[in-house]
Amino acid sequence: MATTNRIRTLTALAAASTVIGLTAGCSTGDAGTTTTNSPTSGTSDREGGTSTSGAAAAGEADYRDGDYEATGEYGGLPSHLDVAVTIADGDIADVTVTPTATNETSLGYQQDFADAVPDVVIGKPLAEVSVGKLAGSSSCGDGFNDALEQIREQAAV
Repeated sequence: MATTNRIRTLTALAAASTVIGLTAGCSTGDAGTTTTNSPTSGTSDREGGTSTSGAAAAGEADYRDGDYEATGEYGGLPSHLDVAVTIADGDIADVTVTPTATNETSLGYQQDFADAVPDVVIGKPLAEVSVGKLAGSSSCGDGFNDALEQIREQAAV
C-alpha cells in the first residue's frame, strides 16, 4: 500500500512539473517587477533591456555587415525563439524575433517580448547587447541572448 501511494505521489509530481514547464515558456517571474542585468562592468539600459561588458565596450569585437539568423534556446524544455538581425557598422540596424511556442500562454509572452525587443536593441552595438527581463517576460531574453551569441559567431571578422 505504501509503495502504491509513493508511485501515485511521484506520478502526480511529474505531471505537475510537466504542466508547469509547458506553461512557463517565457514566464513573468515576479508579477509586475522588472529586473536589470548586472554586468561586472559596463552600463545597463531601461527595463533590463541591454547591458554592456567591459571587453565589448572597449570595441574589441568587429562584425561583418549583413543579415543573420539564429534560433536561441532557453528553459528546461527547451523553448526557443527565431531571431533575425541586420548588422550595419557593428550596430544592430534591424531585428525580428519570431515566436515559436505552441502553448498559448508561452506564445503570448514570446509575442510581447518580440514586440518590445526592437526598441531596446536597434542602434546598439552587437558586441554590447544582452537582454534581460523585458515586456513581462523573464525567460525569453535568455533565448534571445543565445541567438545573439550565435549571430556574433557568424558575423565575426
